[in-house]
Amino acid sequence: MIQLAQPLSQLLKHWQQEGLLTPLDRHFALQMQALHSDGDDLFTLICALLSRQLSQQHTCLPLTQIDKNNPLHEQQPQCQLELTPQALAGQLTQYQAISPADGELNTPLILDGDRLYLQRYYQFETQVAERLTRLNQPITVAAPDKVACILNILFAGQAEKPDWQKVATATAFSQKLAVITGGPGTGKTTTVTKLLLLLCLEQQLTIKLVAPTGKAAARLSESIKASKARLAQELAPYGDELDLEQLKQVPEEAATLHRLLGVIPGSHRFRHHKDNPLRLDLLILDEASMVDLPMMHKLLEALPEHTRLILLGDQDQLASVEAGAVLADICAGLKQTSSQESGWRMRYSQEKAALLSQLTNEDLSNYIDARPALGDSLAMLMHSHRFKGDAGIGQLAGAVNRRDLTGILSVWQKGYDELSWLEHQLSPQGNAGLKALMAQSVDKYRPYLDLVGHLANKEQAQEVDKEADQQLDLDEIANQIITRFNNFRILCAMRAGEYGVEGINAAVTQALKDAQLIQPSSEFYAGRPIIIQSNDYNLGLFNGDIGVILPGHGPTHRLMAYFVQADGSLLKVLPARLPSHETCYAMTVHKSQGSEFQQVAFVLPPRPSVAQRQLLTKELVYTAITRAKGHFSCLGSQAVFEAACSQVTLRASGLAQRLWPA
Repeated sequence: MIQLAQPLSQLLKHWQQEGLLTPLDRHFALQMQALHSDGDDLFTLICALLSRQLSQQHTCLPLTQIDKNNPLHEQQPQCQLELTPQALAGQLTQYQAISPADGELNTPLILDGDRLYLQRYYQFETQVAERLTRLNQPITVAAPDKVACILNILFAGQAEKPDWQKVATATAFSQKLAVITGGPGTGKTTTVTKLLLLLCLEQQLTIKLVAPTGKAAARLSESIKASKARLAQELAPYGDELDLEQLKQVPEEAATLHRLLGVIPGSHRFRHHKDNPLRLDLLILDEASMVDLPMMHKLLEALPEHTRLILLGDQDQLASVEAGAVLADICAGLKQTSSQESGWRMRYSQEKAALLSQLTNEDLSNYIDARPALGDSLAMLMHSHRFKGDAGIGQLAGAVNRRDLTGILSVWQKGYDELSWLEHQLSPQGNAGLKALMAQSVDKYRPYLDLVGHLANKEQAQEVDKEADQQLDLDEIANQIITRFNNFRILCAMRAGEYGVEGINAAVTQALKDAQLIQPSSEFYAGRPIIIQSNDYNLGLFNGDIGVILPGHGPTHRLMAYFVQADGSLLKVLPARLPSHETCYAMTVHKSQGSEFQQVAFVLPPRPSVAQRQLLTKELVYTAITRAKGHFSCLGSQAVFEAACSQVTLRASGLAQRLWPA
């Protein structure tokens, strides 16, 4: 059944040393072998492969995807399987530790068809699928003509046909579950603000806004506030037809998922769960692509049966850091290869299409599907308002998302003002491309560091006791500093190495020091930007929060870490009290999700290793590009850029099949 070049225990150690397995993968396989007396080399190998799948953020091990001639993808294979996937599945059910999905499910491993799971991940996946399917039900619209009239006012003057924002609002209004997805600038927040106003006009609901990280929650709050302000102006002429006072009832303060569920210190459990559910009528979750399978399970488990759920996100962005790709799996049924709409197509039941057409006056007859599955709950926004159709950033993002290598090259060659390319030029004297990036960094970070110097001078000029308005003046400068800093960001594909976050942060620090813009003589210095790496609920700081070290108030000018909170106020923390953190001139693309910057510089390694190549995917490049609002530059080489754009993130999962049965 299995051929090994040397004893499996030695191979496991060798594979760990080669980076093909993590220490956890090896330990798990050996522990499973020790705990189950009927376990042989095949069983132990399969356990190692399953653990490796989880380490690589997959939720299961598809037996059909195992390369029987080289299961570990070694340069020189030392292991071979002599079983077809069907024969392998039959053999696995003979082990006491593995039970079929239609069995009692009291074993640590579950085999469902050709997919092998850890039991808890099987439970996560099946229960998430069951709850989403249960949520996929209509809500009766009591006065459709009235709702249609309000929708006409909310979306007056929209030229897009069909008006997918209007359709998305009607979908979410008339469905218990709604998933509103689309790329940057397609109007997800604008749409949900109009939806919330429509709901507030119709009934009183307890509504909560959440996001996976503190940074994403703060941005959601800012976006909702801005959308409410715009909407108040747009609807002012309709004051006689709409009760605009209800706009004040639209919530705008967002929290993190962890805060919503209630963290229990030292525990992986939350205060809210199926036996102590949340108390709310509607939950809106932004940046849903960042939510992994276990967290989605915990969230759905804590929702009361009557609660409505709206998920917002970009299905084309990077999947969650942990296992699963829940949003992508939810949207998978809309994907098709021959669509004229970027490969996606709505799937409505005849009844839903008729209702949406009645509410929106849009013809949706072309989108009726005999087996819509989750289609009635999905809405996809197609038109980007951030990027003009002929703008470079939008063109590049679209070509990357389609994996159109010819189109990508054409975009770069057109010389768009908002795009710039820095080529790796390696020589004994160094990398000319990297030097150009450092020069760009000095130029882009200079405005905020000049203001840091101004703040320090202002502090030194002040006496011990000043009036409150002068204190506010200093706080305003600190706000401006953080705003200026957030205009530009360097994004890296990985953490380690010369071209990862660690190396680029060190290089930028040195470049800014050489330019006499900072004085990094100690760990904390005026102007040092930091990113928080763990949650501290006592301080109100969360993983991904970004702040700047600045001189504090008072005669000692004591350094403080300044953070802008969701409500726009400043949070000041003594550096010694900060949770784990690091310098943040550069950050990973993963950490940048939920953020946008006026200008972005993206760094690719010139000669990526095999492990690094696995990280370089179309989703990573697309996410990096779409963080930029005004200008995107890339330090890289054409070969590496195109190779990354050609590689798609495929998370092994059975969730899409459960949600969209054939």
